[in-house]
Amino acid sequence: MDHPLRRAKRKLDDETAFAILRRCTWGFLSLVGPDGDPYGVPINHVLLDEGGRKRLLFHCAREGRKIDCLKHRPRASFVAVENPETLPDKFSTAYASAMVSGPVEIVDDPDEKRALLAAFVRGLAPAFQERGRKHIEHRLRDCLVLTLEIEHVCGKGRKKEEPYALAHLGFAES
Repeated sequence: MDHPLRRAKRKLDDETAFAILRRCTWGFLSLVGPDGDPYGVPINHVLLDEGGRKRLLFHCAREGRKIDCLKHRPRASFVAVENPETLPDKFSTAYASAMVSGPVEIVDDPDEKRALLAAFVRGLAPAFQERGRKHIEHRLRDCLVLTLEIEHVCGKGRKKEEPYALAHLGFAES
């Protein structure tokens, strides 16, 4: 479900949000567990864009809390934040972020995993393709790949140059 941004002037267009996902190498994956408790975990990712079909790729162990959550509810949200900078004089933060959500598939087919993990290596370790192939073969049975099919995307940001929000009340900027 899409929710409109309360502060619409902070909205970034979809292509900017996807560019943030391409540049960032990690973010936070948010899930819901079988007990209803939220679970958020920092994790690296790669954006896969195949003819307009956009997915985020993750890899993980065959068992653990992520897998328990996804077996219960195979949906997730993910957020990546680029270049955050605290602005103490404005009681704010400058940033650019991309938030996405959608269904998550757990991939365990060896051939499909191999191809997706190779995309992961191309995205995060392009200078190490040969070593990446060896690593994939060595760990193929031990891992799973998660694909988040992006149904919703929302970019949001604040520029450092934006004025102090309460300046109109006469609070001095220094």
